[in-house]
Amino acid sequence: MRSYMKWHDKVFFGLHFDLHAGEHDTELGSQTTYQHIKTELSKVAPDWVQYDCKGHPGYTGYPTKVGVASPGIVKDALKIWSKVAHDIEIPIVVHYSGTWDMVQWKLHPEWSRRKSDGTLVGGEGWNPHAMAADCPYDDEILIPQLKEVIDWYGINGCWVDGECWAAAPDWSDWTRELFIKETGITDVPVKPEDPHWAEYMLFNRQRFEAHLQRYADALHAHEPSFAVCSNWAYTVRMPDQVTTPVDYLSGDFTWAFGLESATLEAKFMESRGLPWDLMAWGFTSSGSMSKAKWTTKSFAHLACEAALVASNGGAFQIYDTPVRNGRIVDWHMDVFAKVGKFLRQRQSICQGSTSARHVALLHSQSHYYANNHPENTVSVYNEGVPVHTLTGALALLMENHYHTDVMNEETLLERLDQYPVIVVAEQTHLPANLREALINWVKNGGKLLLSGSHIVSDYGSVLGVKAVGEPAEQTVFVAADAGAVPVSGMWQPVKLAGAKSIAPLLKNQELKRGATKVPAATIKQVGKGMIAAIYGPIATIYGDYRYPRIRSFVGQVLKALVDTMPVEIEAPAYIHLTVREKPNQLIVHLLNTTSANPLSPVNPYVEAIPKVGPIKVTVQCAKRPQKVSLAPDATGMTWKWSKGVLTATIESIHIHSALVIDLAVSRTR
Repeated sequence: MRSYMKWHDKVFFGLHFDLHAGEHDTELGSQTTYQHIKTELSKVAPDWVQYDCKGHPGYTGYPTKVGVASPGIVKDALKIWSKVAHDIEIPIVVHYSGTWDMVQWKLHPEWSRRKSDGTLVGGEGWNPHAMAADCPYDDEILIPQLKEVIDWYGINGCWVDGECWAAAPDWSDWTRELFIKETGITDVPVKPEDPHWAEYMLFNRQRFEAHLQRYADALHAHEPSFAVCSNWAYTVRMPDQVTTPVDYLSGDFTWAFGLESATLEAKFMESRGLPWDLMAWGFTSSGSMSKAKWTTKSFAHLACEAALVASNGGAFQIYDTPVRNGRIVDWHMDVFAKVGKFLRQRQSICQGSTSARHVALLHSQSHYYANNHPENTVSVYNEGVPVHTLTGALALLMENHYHTDVMNEETLLERLDQYPVIVVAEQTHLPANLREALINWVKNGGKLLLSGSHIVSDYGSVLGVKAVGEPAEQTVFVAADAGAVPVSGMWQPVKLAGAKSIAPLLKNQELKRGATKVPAATIKQVGKGMIAAIYGPIATIYGDYRYPRIRSFVGQVLKALVDTMPVEIEAPAYIHLTVREKPNQLIVHLLNTTSANPLSPVNPYVEAIPKVGPIKVTVQCAKRPQKVSLAPDATGMTWKWSKGVLTATIESIHIHSALVIDLAVSRTR
């Protein structure tokens, strides 16, 4: 789809600033000066910068001739920022609110999305004022304004916010009439139990993609080098195949406890075939958005988030807000400059690498859209329970130190033969061809882990068990670490019919007296491969509560299924393993996700990260490596190689270190 290079293909570290200009502003740009902006940006030395253009209120922060400019503009800050960016030779991108525009919602209520009862989508406060996908908004406001800033300021790209996550289900005439015309269905559904509900939600998603296609095509035609990004498009919340000409993927992850969602997003975005970045908020709060008291994050907090993104192959940016008068806070830039230095020390081992094929975790769009319940939210791309389950599944794998990639159905089918291990965690509604392909892959030697109360129904006798009755909500336990842990939920009782039991369900916490004859998990050889199965919602449970014995229980199941992996570590669960490759090089990233101070809902602030060690790394390596080193700090590591196994011991890691293995190259005459 992308036949030409864009500037985002080469960037590694950036900064983002937005103001969301409003009707009550009085001093926008009044203290913005060329020298101040240049001095502060030069401290940090980003590869690109993003600056405010139009936020969710709908007012521009520059003097537009198309829409409605904020009455508080004193000086054109965007003009100054673009001049600085061009002079220091970095791209400048505008932050622009797309489907969410409060001004146009008020001026043109006929453009708004509508609820099923005909009322407007939107209201007071933090509530998306969403434009209907096919209304004149794109052609009369969005596209002309972005052409304006390209022509006036030489802007290099747009980061369009308030997009898929604000794309509310729509019953406006724009959408209803087009749905009737294109499908012939005249009885438009208004609730999930109505006929054609799934078709109508799909149509809403297709109209959002039509919106993306419309403005991306128009902006590329106007300026081919212009890079288009729609915030969170084609990420975990939108796992469809990429069909529109966006140039890169991006998203701003949660300001508090964001490492978890960022891990999932990084693992999925990396599979999408486009350049990508993730944005950390440079500040955090213990309150909700409406009651937040923001405070700037520590270096350690931001450095950990930065290392997570970079070690998975992405670019990283930090979001900060200027003062309303246009100045940026100098001491914030001092903190960000330290983060930038930390990243630059790791750029050569992170940028341009690819993920080693160890474990694939399925993020099925069929399952996702069948279970995400957009009727309860302001978005047809509501994450809901499916993403909660996926988060739990990835945490179980990462905390058991399995290097994991996350991908949708099509990507998994394309790469099936590249992975020795695949995990399908509580994924319902899978297409028959995908289930068949998974079984054939197992027969050829693959190792598959399935979980969920539905899997006996979906996969049948290949599991080597028979269902006993129907799935039932139960209070049950499993044994691990010389104790037991609750795993209550919907479980399918089974009896063995060729499989072996790995562990029984317990009716109480007594390890011997509580044991039942019902397996919690089984394993069966199928052809040359193996299938392990857990007959309840173990990933969803781990998304609910992170009890260590649940992790250990799943670790036992994985060990029975997988045995030896290409790279293994002996380390605490909070050390994340990521394995990347470059030509003739294997890079083992170790990320320390702990905090020196206790974290809680009233304190999400990471004050410091303690050193952790020693850590043992074992790598299956047929030939003795040419070189093994620790980066970026070269000391504190010893290694040996014997009989196809490399063993390295790292004294300690602070936030992030990588074991860099230069592989032996076969010589040919």
